[in-house]
Amino acid sequence: MKHITPLLTLLTGAGTAAVLFAMSAQAAPRTVQPTAAVTPSASATAPPDAPSTPPVDPTGQPPAQPSEQRGSPGAPTTAPAAPAAPVTGNWTGRLDSGATIAVTATKGTAVAYVCDGRRLEIWLRGTAADGRLKLTGKKGATLAATIGDGDVTGELVVGGQRWRFTAEAAATPAPVLYRATAQTRRAGVDGGWIMLPDGSQIGVLTRDGSPAPAPPRDPAFGTTIVDGRTVAAEPVAADAGTAE
Repeated sequence: MKHITPLLTLLTGAGTAAVLFAMSAQAAPRTVQPTAAVTPSASATAPPDAPSTPPVDPTGQPPAQPSEQRGSPGAPTTAPAAPAAPVTGNWTGRLDSGATIAVTATKGTAVAYVCDGRRLEIWLRGTAADGRLKLTGKKGATLAATIGDGDVTGELVVGGQRWRFTAEAAATPAPVLYRATAQTRRAGVDGGWIMLPDGSQIGVLTRDGSPAPAPPRDPAFGTTIVDGRTVAAEPVAADAGTAE
């Protein structure tokens, strides 16, 4: 019996120690292993890009589209207008009043002379292009005509009066209109001559401001005689100063 008592004491102590250890283990705080903080990715957290907004024009006008800024490469373009086609030629004819008309044009510039072979004479100057004649003269005189196939038809307006006319194209390139030379005009004598298809002439000669029928011009010398004086004439060229 003496031997059993110490053994019981030892077992009791061991059991008590085991109970105390278990209770100590339960009461101790648990150690939590640290974990790395999860950082959200930029793609997951960044807001979507806002749509691009063009700057506001202070004038209130909408911004030009690329096609308006650079031009559409396939857009049709307007071809520049072709230059007026100049005309060269000679025509003679009559107005419905009975007066005679001659027109000469050189590379788009035209001169016309109208006379009745007694006192009336009118000089005009202008353009001959794209099938049209447009001439002007003293005291507001105007001449407008259409150049056709072999003739010219139009209207002469002087002082509110209107006369229609038709002039036929010359059969040869020979001049149909002559005028006193500049030297002769400076001497106070002026005159015009129209050479008609039948070889006849008609014109008016003005001396010291007085018009009269022009004496025939000598084709061989290009002159005529007035009161014993030789008056020279030359073909009219459609240049500046011809029509006054």
